[in-house]
Amino acid sequence: MARPVIASDEDILQAAHRVLDRRGPDAFSIAEVAAEAGISRATIILRFRSTSALKLTLLSQVIQQFAAAIAQVPKPKGGDGLLHIAAFIGGHLHSRESSAKFFSRYNASLQDPELTALEHKRGKVLLDAISEVMPKVAIEHDLAVRAFLSQLTGNIIAWLAMDDPDSRRYLVLRTRDWLQLAGIRYSERLVEELAPAAAATAPKKKTSSSATPARSTPRAKRRSN
Repeated sequence: MARPVIASDEDILQAAHRVLDRRGPDAFSIAEVAAEAGISRATIILRFRSTSALKLTLLSQVIQQFAAAIAQVPKPKGGDGLLHIAAFIGGHLHSRESSAKFFSRYNASLQDPELTALEHKRGKVLLDAISEVMPKVAIEHDLAVRAFLSQLTGNIIAWLAMDDPDSRRYLVLRTRDWLQLAGIRYSERLVEELAPAAAATAPKKKTSSSATPARSTPRAKRRSN
């Protein structure tokens, strides 16, 4: 008799994460997670009770990982701290497809009160990180924090329609623009470190007015009719 396949909770959650990335929140199902993990559907129901409960556990884990990661981001007070946060968020976008799926999952989560509470928790983690580094500006502190979050969100959406493949670089450069507009000091050297020039860009050929013009190829004589 063959032994039943044993999978840990972590194995199931990893399989669930892959299914969520691949199928999105609307098509997410325990049956597909079970197939992905190579175990029975009953095993997952026994441990997580329902599709909704599995989503809650999965999102809770994602938020914990997000909070742990952003805690490691350098947070000097002022523009440099805001640039570091922009670079962190840009580095987590990965691709346009994954970013579009994130917004899809977010909108779907807002239909469920428990998932909405978790999404607000993730948002608070980011807001707290921004608040920690936001310097004193012309408007109230909380308004400045939310204004910065709004420019980040807006530029993420703008990047989805851009040809620029580097989301981290794009967000850092747009954040630099925002800092200039807000009158917040920052280090240009840090911008260069966080958003180096695209290596894939081919150097343009230099032309000189003194260069010898290329000889034109003699035209073939027209044949008379």
